[in-house]
Amino acid sequence: MVPRSLAPFLPATTVPAKVTWHGRSWEMRFTGGRQIQRLEAGWRGFALDNDLKLGDGCVFELLDGKAEGVVFRVQVLRADIPEEIRERAGGYTSSTPILID
Repeated sequence: MVPRSLAPFLPATTVPAKVTWHGRSWEMRFTGGRQIQRLEAGWRGFALDNDLKLGDGCVFELLDGKAEGVVFRVQVLRADIPEEIRERAGGYTSSTPILID
């Protein structure tokens, strides 16, 4: 899901999308103009290629939001946070996420 706060910067239609990380890129489809905007048709490949696991987080930076397509740079945050930090930060369940401001 793409946060609603990004909606004004993204196309309101379905367009090609690209996600980049560590010098690689994955082609996807961005579906905009709905109640829920999201990346589809390629996200699974990104998740498998990068061995995403439950608890990992992804931070997206919008590089381009043109009507011809969108481009995001992503940073993957692994869930293997040291215990002494995890105890203070929460993040044990989806109802108590670790929030990054």
